[in-house]
Amino acid sequence: MHEQGLLARAGSPFVLSTLVLLFTQSEASTITRANQIRGSNHFTVPTRSRWMRRLPRGNRFGRQGGGNKIARANLADMFGSLFQQSSEQVGSGMQLDTLPAPNLRAALGWPELSAKAQTLIDEDKALKEKVEAEEGLGAERSEMAQPRATLRLFDAPAGTEPEVTLYRDSASWCPYCEKVWLLLEEKRIPYRIEFVPMSCYGRKPESFLKIQPSGGIPVAMVQGRILPESNDILDEIERVYTEKPMIPLLDSEEGRAFQPMLRLERRLFSAWFGWLVAGFGESEFMSAADETEATLSKFEGPYFLGKELSLVDIMFAPFLERMAASLPYYKGLVFRGNPRWRNIERWFSAMEQRASFKGIQSDYYTHVHALPPQIGGCRFSGDYELYKNDIDGTAGQSWRVPLSDAGGVEPVRMADQNQKWARVTAAKALISGHRAVAKFATRALGESGRGVSAPFADPFRKSEPRMELHVDLALRIVGEAMLHGDEAAKEHVAKMTEMSNLPGKETAECLMYLRDRIGVPRDMNFAQARQLRAYINLVVDAL
Repeated sequence: MHEQGLLARAGSPFVLSTLVLLFTQSEASTITRANQIRGSNHFTVPTRSRWMRRLPRGNRFGRQGGGNKIARANLADMFGSLFQQSSEQVGSGMQLDTLPAPNLRAALGWPELSAKAQTLIDEDKALKEKVEAEEGLGAERSEMAQPRATLRLFDAPAGTEPEVTLYRDSASWCPYCEKVWLLLEEKRIPYRIEFVPMSCYGRKPESFLKIQPSGGIPVAMVQGRILPESNDILDEIERVYTEKPMIPLLDSEEGRAFQPMLRLERRLFSAWFGWLVAGFGESEFMSAADETEATLSKFEGPYFLGKELSLVDIMFAPFLERMAASLPYYKGLVFRGNPRWRNIERWFSAMEQRASFKGIQSDYYTHVHALPPQIGGCRFSGDYELYKNDIDGTAGQSWRVPLSDAGGVEPVRMADQNQKWARVTAAKALISGHRAVAKFATRALGESGRGVSAPFADPFRKSEPRMELHVDLALRIVGEAMLHGDEAAKEHVAKMTEMSNLPGKETAECLMYLRDRIGVPRDMNFAQARQLRAYINLVVDAL
C-alpha cells in the first residue's frame, strides 16, 4: 500500500514527495511476525510509579496455535477478488513489444504541473498558509509527526546529537512501535529513527540482529542502553526525561486510577482480539467497550485522566485505532460515531487535534489489510458486507470523484476536510516522486519474484521498463485532473485519455497496482490518499 526521501535508491521504495508507497523491498515488510510483537510487555516506572504492579500479559498480538489455518482461509477470501486483476501479468513480452507509442503531448509535463500546483497554492491565502505551516519547518522540526523522518530535533539547537534512537517498522504499522513513537513526539525528545525490515519480507540485517537477536521491534537505545521491549522503552523514557511527565503521582486521584485503566486496556484488547480472530466473544467486547466508555467520563476532559494527555491514552491509542478500522470491515459494527460510545468518539476527536497523532494515524484500508498477516487471520461475521466494500473502495463513492467532505464509514478529520488542500498536496506528492512512482507501478506487468506472507507486499516483483513511458503519461493525466478540480475533471480526463494513445488494459493494470498500495500514514494522510485513489480511478475508468 504505502516512502523515503526525494530520490529512490535502487531496490528501495519509490517516493511520493517525502513519503513512499507501501510494500516495497527496503521497507522489508509492512507486517510483523506474530511472535515478535508483544501483546503487553511488563513494565515498572520508578519514582513516580514505583507502586505500579506488573500488568497482566493478556493475549499476544500475533499468531497463536492454529491461527495459520484461519489466515489461509480468510486471506484467500479477502484478497482474491480485490487483487485478482492486479496480481496477474496482463500481457506477454511480445505484446508489450508491440504496444503503440504514447502521445506524450496529451497532458502537461511534470515541470508545468509543478508550476500549476504552486500557482494554485499562491492564489489561495488559506491554502498557502496551511501548506507553509506544514512544510516550512522541515521533517526534523515539524510540529506534526513525520512518518519518514530519520531525525527529529523539535526545538533542540542545530547540531544536537540525540540520546535516543528508535528502531521501528518502515511501514508505520506496528502498534507497539506506535506507543513509543507517540510518547517521544509528545515529550518532544530529540531522537533518531532506524527503519527495520519486517519478518515477512525476509531476514533482518545482521547489524540489527546483533542488538536484538529475536528480531522483535520496537527497540530503542536510550543514553547508550538498549531496550528491546516497548513497555521497557516507555518506562526508561519516563524515568530519564522528566520534564513533561506522562504518569500521574501515586497519591493523586489520577494516580489511583492509572493502573486500573491500564488493566482495562488489556481487557479491551483481549476481547477485541478474540472476537476478531476466533469469531466469537462479541458480548465480551461490547462489555469492555462500554466500560471504556464509562471510564472516559471519570475525569473532566476528553482524555482518560482528564484534560491532559497521559500514558494511558498512549497505551490505548494503537488498538482503539485498529478497532475503529477492523470492526466495521470484519464485524459490521461501526465503532466511531456510534452514539453508544460518545466519550470514545470525543477521545478520538481530541487525539486527532494533536500534532503527534495526526502524523501517525493510519486509515481503515491500511489497517484492515495489515492485520491478517500479523495475527493469523480475521473472521468475517455480522453485517460486514455493509462496510467492507466502502473501505476497500470497490463500491459507493469512497474512492470516486466527487468525494464527500466528511468521508464515508471512515470519517475525515475536521482539519482535513478542505478538499482543495487534500487534492493539491496529494498532487504535489505525486509530482515530486513521479519517476519512482511510475517505475513502481509498472511492476504490475513485471516478472514476479518469490512470494511473501503479506498479500499486499510484493517486494521481489520486477518493474517493466517497456511500460514506463505509458505509465508516466497516465500519471501526468492523474496529476492534471487533480489540479483541475472536481467539476470538470471527468470531461478533462476523457479528452486527455482519448489523445494519449495509451493501451487501456495494460495502463489501467499498472494504475490499479499503484492505487491499491497507497498507504497511510507513510505516503500521505487519509484525506490526501483518498483523493489520489479517487483520481486514479477516474483515469482507469476513462482508459
